[in-house]
Amino acid sequence: MDHEIELKFLIAPESSNAILARLEGREAVRQLDATYFDTVDHALRKAGFGLRIRDGENGRKQTLKSASSGGVFARGEWENAVAGPEPDRELLAKTPAAQVINGDALAPVFATNVRRVTRLVERDGATIEAALDQGELLADDRRAAVSELELELKAGAPRVLFDLARDLAAHAPLRLSLVSKAERGYALALGEPEGPRAEASLKPDATTGEALQALGRAALDRLCAAAEALRARPGPERVHRLRVAARRFRALLSTFKALAGDPAALHVKAELKWLADALGAARGLDVFIADVWRPAVERQTAQEPSEDPGEAVQDEARALAAFGKALLAAQTEAYAKADSAVDSARFRALAIDAAAWLEAGAWTTDARLKKRREKPAAAFAAKALDKRRRRIRKDGRDLISLSPEDRHHLRIRGKKLRYAVEDLGGLFPDHPKRLAGFVEATKDLQDALGLLNDLAGREALAREVALSCEDPEAAFAAGRLTAGGAEHEAELLADAQGAYVSFVEAKRFW
Repeated sequence: MDHEIELKFLIAPESSNAILARLEGREAVRQLDATYFDTVDHALRKAGFGLRIRDGENGRKQTLKSASSGGVFARGEWENAVAGPEPDRELLAKTPAAQVINGDALAPVFATNVRRVTRLVERDGATIEAALDQGELLADDRRAAVSELELELKAGAPRVLFDLARDLAAHAPLRLSLVSKAERGYALALGEPEGPRAEASLKPDATTGEALQALGRAALDRLCAAAEALRARPGPERVHRLRVAARRFRALLSTFKALAGDPAALHVKAELKWLADALGAARGLDVFIADVWRPAVERQTAQEPSEDPGEAVQDEARALAAFGKALLAAQTEAYAKADSAVDSARFRALAIDAAAWLEAGAWTTDARLKKRREKPAAAFAAKALDKRRRRIRKDGRDLISLSPEDRHHLRIRGKKLRYAVEDLGGLFPDHPKRLAGFVEATKDLQDALGLLNDLAGREALAREVALSCEDPEAAFAAGRLTAGGAEHEAELLADAQGAYVSFVEAKRFW
């Protein structure tokens, strides 16, 4: 088995010449036509394998690739020359996929038609193969364009790979992607959305360093996939998904701060905060429109029709319409800001910097961190979860009397605990019911505090939007829609107190 470390970037086709101009080295051009195979129930895909037969100038080859086998971008690979167009069962029998296939028939799922230009780059004592792929994926009558750059480290230090990526990114937009051609092909064939398919799976005997790399890769995968989805078709759910991905990645670095305290990690955390903040206005307006303004319009529309609705009803309808116009203008501006952030060089640099830190950061080699890296992940997780749980239990004791700002901080701590539980829960397989109950209790507390936080921010948001359009009718509607907050707050506080009690009573699973 060979061991590869590679980065893949999505690129605009018109950027290919600019990229090749920065890559000096021996060139080869090949046409790579491949067919991917799987069982009827896609057992190989479910187990994290991709199996293809590829025709090229060096003949026909069968390649089996596994999911990550160590590093952030490391994958297992088994490649052999074959004679026929169908998979060689004898060769597969010598790989880990044999038990997955278990004698089942293999059939084509999709195909690729790609022209590949490769350059073998020698840089700072390292050898890197750069491959520029242009072509398409084919599944029955469906097509999807392929325009990618892959950088594979053949020899040398991993940091050189990332240095080259940064150099190229300074001359052409490179969008890091952790979604393989195989996954894109399956998504095309099955009509699924592209993106990460599963959370990281941690083995109970994993070390803390192994857990950080596995979870970090999953976090980066979510981040890049959510950004691509938002770029392709902006919308409330996609804004929310990317914002959660940024916050969850940042929370992961906080959980592992014993290993993530160097300047590079702190820079990644700061950039993740910048991204989440850049999406904040769009998310806030989406929630306000969905939870406050739209229901008010629906209630107003649902009133019994009348020949003479009266001046007050007409005034309310005009005010709601004026405020809706102002909300739409503010939402449009907020989405422009979100789109600009996702499409910026700053975001692309964030993705590369995060990948570089996960794979080749100082924490991976610093002798002073060796004991922390090699500590059993389960022991590390138990201590981290205990600390977060104790802090929430302490700070929430007098929840009713907390200020809105203190409740907001408590909600953030609850959110971080929930993310940590979702990430680290797999290290404790002995108590699945306790795990499920703890997750539910943590989520309920977070949601209850989230509603209070939304309520606290609604009046300020509505006032800001109304003032931006300088329309008295919009200001009137904003005031009407956010009135009665104190009474509603009392109800939400009671719910939050109940959620806190349930959280305190939830049994530990670790």
